Amino acid sequence: MSEKSALYTEVFKLFFLAFKRLSLYVTQHSLSREILHNLFSIFDLILKEKTEITLTAGSNGQLFLNDESMGADVMGAREIYDRFVRFGLEGIVFSRGVEPRELTDLIKALASPRDTETGEARLTPEILLNGSRHIQVRKMSSEKLLQAGAMILDGRPGGQTESEKMAGHIRDFLSGRSGDLSQSPEGVFEKLDRDPGPIAEAIIQSAKETGDFESTIRKFIAWMVEHVVPIVLKRKTDPSGFIERIFDSFRKKNTVLIFLTAEDAIRSCADDIKMAMAFHVFSSFETASGESVGLGVRVFNEERDKDRLVPRLQDYLIKRGAARDKAALFVEKLKAGLAQDEEVTVSKKKLERLTRISERFDEELEEEVRLETEELTALNKRLADEKERTDAIMRHVAEGVVVVDREGRIVMMNPAAEKLLDSRAKESLGGYLVQSLKNEHLLAVAKDFDSKPGNQLTKEIELDSKDETTKKVLRASTAIVENEDGDTVGMVSVLSDITHEKQIEEIKSQFVSLVTHELRTPVVAIQKSLELIDSGVTGAINDDQKRFLAISKLNLARLNSLINDLLDMSKLEAGKFVLIPSSFDIRGVIQEVKMSLSSWISDKEITLKADLPETPVTVNADRDRMIQVMVNLVGNALKFTPKKGEVHITLKPLDLKEKVCQEPCVEIMVHDSGIGIDPKDFKRIFNKFEQVSLVSPVGTGGTGLGLSIAKEIINLHGGDIWVESQIGHGSTFTFVIPKAFRGGKIDAQ
Repeated sequence: MSEKSALYTEVFKLFFLAFKRLSLYVTQHSLSREILHNLFSIFDLILKEKTEITLTAGSNGQLFLNDESMGADVMGAREIYDRFVRFGLEGIVFSRGVEPRELTDLIKALASPRDTETGEARLTPEILLNGSRHIQVRKMSSEKLLQAGAMILDGRPGGQTESEKMAGHIRDFLSGRSGDLSQSPEGVFEKLDRDPGPIAEAIIQSAKETGDFESTIRKFIAWMVEHVVPIVLKRKTDPSGFIERIFDSFRKKNTVLIFLTAEDAIRSCADDIKMAMAFHVFSSFETASGESVGLGVRVFNEERDKDRLVPRLQDYLIKRGAARDKAALFVEKLKAGLAQDEEVTVSKKKLERLTRISERFDEELEEEVRLETEELTALNKRLADEKERTDAIMRHVAEGVVVVDREGRIVMMNPAAEKLLDSRAKESLGGYLVQSLKNEHLLAVAKDFDSKPGNQLTKEIELDSKDETTKKVLRASTAIVENEDGDTVGMVSVLSDITHEKQIEEIKSQFVSLVTHELRTPVVAIQKSLELIDSGVTGAINDDQKRFLAISKLNLARLNSLINDLLDMSKLEAGKFVLIPSSFDIRGVIQEVKMSLSSWISDKEITLKADLPETPVTVNADRDRMIQVMVNLVGNALKFTPKKGEVHITLKPLDLKEKVCQEPCVEIMVHDSGIGIDPKDFKRIFNKFEQVSLVSPVGTGGTGLGLSIAKEIINLHGGDIWVESQIGHGSTFTFVIPKAFRGGKIDAQ
């Protein structure tokens, strides 16, 4: 097998595994999410090189993935081919840009059952009719659909067992695709005697195709009466039991849940076939009356048959052409035979043997019960030990833990949670969350929670108190609890007392705000004084004095920038950061930033390029904050780019940005040819007071707040920012914001 064939075979196997997972589990189940993630990743990888991925059903029962054959030996090929035929699909085309949601919906649709429990045809899912934005579906022609359907029913592709072939022939016969059931009556009898389940399933499937269970099963029973009944009467000592086992197989398959009239049809057909057996037996009454009556007794040996069927038998026989007097005599003798108690004589030796067997059975049963009891006792002890160990652990966990079921009733609460919530566990258990805790904040946790598996919500809860000194703040980390089938069974919340942390944060925030405001006044005074001296108003200054004044002004500007960053961070932490949106051409922001940094660009002999659209790109955002973000990003690029290097700014208007923005937006990239960033530091550089570069050029020190503030500003605008880089190969900072303002706090001050 070539490397290409091996790749596409693995891709198809992933597709089939995703199909099987979604047949058994919900989309949110961890097993479903894992296989879907792997499948989308490999689809995304292929679609970076190819414009599309095609999955096509061939005319010979084969599937093709991008023209690579997926024969019957490839896992899942036969089952997926069958699904294509069931939904009338010739091919599915996945185009570049296909989203995980589209791929998931398509596979869910293929995995959906074709028929409802009522037996009526289920509507074909919309995506299998009309496709989606990046998925195109091609329908089979009627001729090809019939050919493919017949191929599946005949057992192709792939080899089928004799049992499967027989079921296929039965479906052909009952659905009208073939005029007769070309099967050996002996073979059908043997199959019904060993395991009637597959034949029952074939009848059910045929009934789903025709939509009429009663007429379908009666067609099969008519064939049985003609071909199989004589064999049953000849070879089975209990023909009545044989018939009951056949019809019980329909009940085991929940046929009565699929077809509303199935139970009546099953009972009626069982009666019909027994009456047909009686007529067959009656045909030999004249020549062998004793044997005929004895066989009739075996046909009607069940009590309900004696009461229901035997009284109707005489009329039945007459309608089938029997003479009245002969029919009456047969039924009379049959009733006498059924009423007669048979004496059973057992020899002393056989009785002793049966007694020994019974005693041995009792001994073995007693031993089995003893072993099962010991096993259950040991299991109960292990469970009790596990529970005791779990309870001991929960009692000593410092954090509060509350577990509720899917209805919101508390099933567990450890002592730490009782203390935090001022509640008693014994009184709370079994009660509802709000009633027991007397705190509606925890209900808010449940309401706000996105119940997708793997999701976790962290929420701060401020408990009610009489005064500020006793106020308590908790952090509740909540997660969904699922069973093995992926169904939500409850929710667990871990509670932490963060009152002291919040107090420290508040003190720190107040201190930073106070200090920065207090620094403003002397900084402004120094700045004005330096400007007066530099202007010559206070007297002439020499060249050395001018040089020292320039150094002072430069450092004062850095101090002022630090104060501004600290003030911005303080406002962000306090939730008081102000955004004042307005409509403007964002190209002007880039040009303004370029002009403001021109002297620095010139000093470092750096080439700054700006790739901007020719037409205006209007956004609704806070213009000053956009300038602040751009100054930070371009400034960092200039800092870490060596002399005679390059910085490139690119502006792109987009209809949407996958995984970032689902509406018209703008994307701005700032690329430099500088020292680069280690990929392991990508997340850390956006943290407060973080500077990850260990080889920063001289004079490039900073507070480590710039990128953190830029990220917060972009997030408040409803966008996102990220970096791509490699050590020694420069960095690219990219941010995306919606064109329409979708941001956070707006303030008019």
